[in-house]
Amino acid sequence: MKKHRALHALNYVVIWLGGSLLLAVLLLWISVSPLQVAAETSESAVTTAVATDLGYGFNVAAWDVDRLQAMGFNWIKVFNGPGSRLPVNVLLRVDANASHMGDVSGFGDSMAALAQAQKGFVDAYEIGNEPNLNASYGWTTTPNATDYAALLCEAYGRIKAIDPNARVISAGLAPTGRVKGEPGFPPGHNGDYQDEREFFKEMMTAVAAQGGACLDGVGYHPYGFSADFDAAPDINLGTDATNCSNGFCFRGVEKIYELMQTSVDFADKTIWATEFGWIVTPPDYCLSDGSWDGRLWQIVSEQKQADNLVGAFQYAATNWPWMEAMMVFNLNFNKAGYAECEQMRFYGVQDRPAEAALSAMPKVIAPDVGELTVSPAGFAAMITPGQLPFSQTVPIELQNVGTAVLTYTAALNAGSLSPTLVNPGDTISPTQSAWITMTMSSASQPTGTYSADLTLHSAPDTIGAPVTMPFKLFIVEEIYNVYLPIVIRSE
Repeated sequence: MKKHRALHALNYVVIWLGGSLLLAVLLLWISVSPLQVAAETSESAVTTAVATDLGYGFNVAAWDVDRLQAMGFNWIKVFNGPGSRLPVNVLLRVDANASHMGDVSGFGDSMAALAQAQKGFVDAYEIGNEPNLNASYGWTTTPNATDYAALLCEAYGRIKAIDPNARVISAGLAPTGRVKGEPGFPPGHNGDYQDEREFFKEMMTAVAAQGGACLDGVGYHPYGFSADFDAAPDINLGTDATNCSNGFCFRGVEKIYELMQTSVDFADKTIWATEFGWIVTPPDYCLSDGSWDGRLWQIVSEQKQADNLVGAFQYAATNWPWMEAMMVFNLNFNKAGYAECEQMRFYGVQDRPAEAALSAMPKVIAPDVGELTVSPAGFAAMITPGQLPFSQTVPIELQNVGTAVLTYTAALNAGSLSPTLVNPGDTISPTQSAWITMTMSSASQPTGTYSADLTLHSAPDTIGAPVTMPFKLFIVEEIYNVYLPIVIRSE
């Protein structure tokens, strides 16, 4: 398997007439060379290959970025948009549930607006949460994998149209174990929740029916429950620490990866552990609190929590080149204003042994690289011979959305135009922009199509470069204006 990230830019080429917007006529997908970020490995769920990078992250209550960075972590999972660039990568979880099925297009509009507002600030979007559950943190009604796939595909298209560099991740599935299905429901579905493996198989089928281009990574929640980080899935070796007979263990995610290999649309996708962790012992008086119902068997000691979290990261970095990012649940819910016995507090690691252990843990993180995005992707103008001579200056924004300084150079292919270029080379710091301007001119020319290209080069390890921008001038005998009818609404 080759793990890679294909970067795409959805771009609009706009035709102008005498400096006024006339019509947007071309919608182009420009595919930039993919960056291979993991070595080729075997197709088995567990390999001995070492991943070249791994995202280290936390779900957080308070956005304690300084603490996260001090621990050597490079991702933060949040539940509302940051609105500015953080010094770490951002995974934003968005709502996607049954309430959106009444207006899927409207849901898409909201995803597009979100992507526009957060472009450059959010690196990945997780579309929904645990949609195989009928619960306040799941699908909000009887789970339906086909409906969820419709929302996922809608969100993917809308987000990518605005921010093609953002990753779109399917909702982290809740590990439910092998569920006995009830009559009238799909396999593994009891009306309230569905076996995550059966849900995932239905979701893959629904995604394929919609063309397959609906996600960059698969979300899953490989909580450890009572089992140690290295407990083998679907096996019970006789102790709480080695019992994963129902898939309730960290390595249960391997079964999801095996299912992915059965689908052409999923075989080369990565997995994101958007939540995972181990819950520690609360005070005795909390054990009767309602939020602990069904959780007492999962409790581990604080030291076991630390050992398992470190072991999980090291196991994934060593054995799973298909694991792209892992978000511990959680960093600091134990310091938030939740009720004293709220169970989410006891997954927290702040001021527990796990914090120091995770800080000291070696990280397998790819080196910083620059990442170039360009806007607009090209330019076109349409004029008549009476508008000659013609000259149009186009401002071009170059943005570095990567993590290292990049150096760019711009080269012109004059073609049949006479372009000139200002600021053809410079450096751009992470999160910063630079501007170049290109002026294309034409003197007396017969009718026809005239073109030039601008190519932006950067260092070999810069993502998104090189990129070539087309510039075209259409000289036509006459331009016909088309007007929409005026509709007057009567009160």
